[in-house]
Amino acid sequence: LEGDPHSVLEAMAIAGYAIGATQGYIYIRAEYPIAVERLQIAIDQARELGLLGKNIFDSGFDFDIELRLGSGAFVCGEPRPRPPYPAVKGLYGKPTILNNVETYANIAQIILHGAEWFQSIGTERSKGTKVFALGGKIKHTGLVEVPMGTTLREIVEEIGGGGCGGGQFKVL
Repeated sequence: LEGDPHSVLEAMAIAGYAIGATQGYIYIRAEYPIAVERLQIAIDQARELGLLGKNIFDSGFDFDIELRLGSGAFVCGEPRPRPPYPAVKGLYGKPTILNNVETYANIAQIILHGAEWFQSIGTERSKGTKVFALGGKIKHTGLVEVPMGTTLREIVEEIGGGGCGGGQFKVL
């Protein structure tokens, strides 16, 4: 969301078009002010360019996105027994699709390059990539995106540079 918020907005608009939705919501923790700010700027830019809002590209398709700020939790929504599932009866009692930003960030690339391209990344049973946050007592911290099937050892030792103190990781 901080590096390329437009990829998520584009994918949400595509999903909205595919299912006939007119409104999207992004739940984001208020504890990530840079992501919140950049996402709001991207939403405003998309509206200004006619990529969100009423009659997108003179197509008759209306779709807009709102931010919903949360605090202290990664999970959003009302806990209730299933079924019905959100795709049948979700937000405001209407069919609702739920995806994380990682999923949405892949949509435009899959459309551009095709399903076979996406399936060529990762393992036989787990296609695509996964984003990890590297933090703690390692040499290189930050967000990394790796092919599915990459081991935690590879992520921590090769990408993260290993521990700062030269000790061994016990969980790997």
